[in-house]
Amino acid sequence: MQVQKEVNIETEKKDNIKTIEIATTGDILIHKEILATQYNESTDSYDFKNTLQYVKEYLSNADLTISNLEGTLSGIENYGFSGYPSFNAPDELADAMKWSGIDVVNNMNNHSLDRDIRGFYRTREALENREFHIIGTRANAGENRYIIKDIKGIKLGIISYSYTMTAEGGVRGLNGTPISDEIYPLMNTFREDSLEEDFQNMKDEIDKMKASGAEVIIFYMHWGDEYELEPNETQIKIAKFLANNGVDITFATHPHSLQPIDIIKSEDGLHEMPVIYSMGNFLSSQRTERIQNPYTEDGVIVFVKINKNEDTGEVKVEYPTYLPTWVNWYGKDGQLFYEVVPATIDDASYLTEEGKVRVTESLNRTKEIIESYSDKIKIR
Repeated sequence: MQVQKEVNIETEKKDNIKTIEIATTGDILIHKEILATQYNESTDSYDFKNTLQYVKEYLSNADLTISNLEGTLSGIENYGFSGYPSFNAPDELADAMKWSGIDVVNNMNNHSLDRDIRGFYRTREALENREFHIIGTRANAGENRYIIKDIKGIKLGIISYSYTMTAEGGVRGLNGTPISDEIYPLMNTFREDSLEEDFQNMKDEIDKMKASGAEVIIFYMHWGDEYELEPNETQIKIAKFLANNGVDITFATHPHSLQPIDIIKSEDGLHEMPVIYSMGNFLSSQRTERIQNPYTEDGVIVFVKINKNEDTGEVKVEYPTYLPTWVNWYGKDGQLFYEVVPATIDDASYLTEEGKVRVTESLNRTKEIIESYSDKIKIR
């Protein structure tokens, strides 16, 4: 499937073109500072809607929106809510994500076992109860490792994978926790020292998605080195493999900083695949004041339009566009608040004078990184 830059409107009408748009974000990380600000002591409850209120229109207006939940929804009874290094957020976070327009949740990342096996199952249950579509994990070994979404007559095959590390005993692990035999079959994983085997597994899933009618194949990867602004060799190797095997779009998270968007050509020259090496943090409290790293304040919402000629059945994917985002940080009534805002708007009433300066700095950082690999990538 060829990637196209734009569609001529006259041709669109003549050829009966149907267009959908998907949106994706990076990591949603609920650190202890955000937990504290979203708690209402008088009602003994949480509400996270304000954290996403200024980007809700972009998420909800897309035909399908995908995001990464970094951590668990394991309940308070036996675990307690917490941030780094073991994330466990209240179910109200999922309510806010649903309210904001997120449809698909990536549930496979290095924090998926932050509350052990019980937390793994409890998180999936909380997401399923809110009718999210879940990628990266499955409820049982009989389910597919991917989902097929029919969006206005265009069938999307969507799957995600997360890196794993070697844990005690040589088994795959997440943050040092071994993945047990019980749930290993329920997770989509890869490891640097077993890439060839993992590539075959990915290829099998690509073939299954196509056999199930998927017209567009979307991968969502959790990979890379934290806080790096460039992809590492493994990211590039995997991206080339996916392009050579007909994947149409690859989105990615984990570094907690942005990395470029590139357009990769397959070795036979017949296929192009946009890869977003890292969409950075979407919502977190990782800021310059806390970890001396301004790049963790920045994120993007990436948009991709997909066009289908209903007369011929041909499907084409446009080059991605993106909206830079920034986590606004301000004090009110003795508390600090964190809210995701568009970084393209520097005169909004919700920004302090310092915020107006910093959101512009964020925008400049984002443009420099995201557009550094390809002149085809533009702000939406």
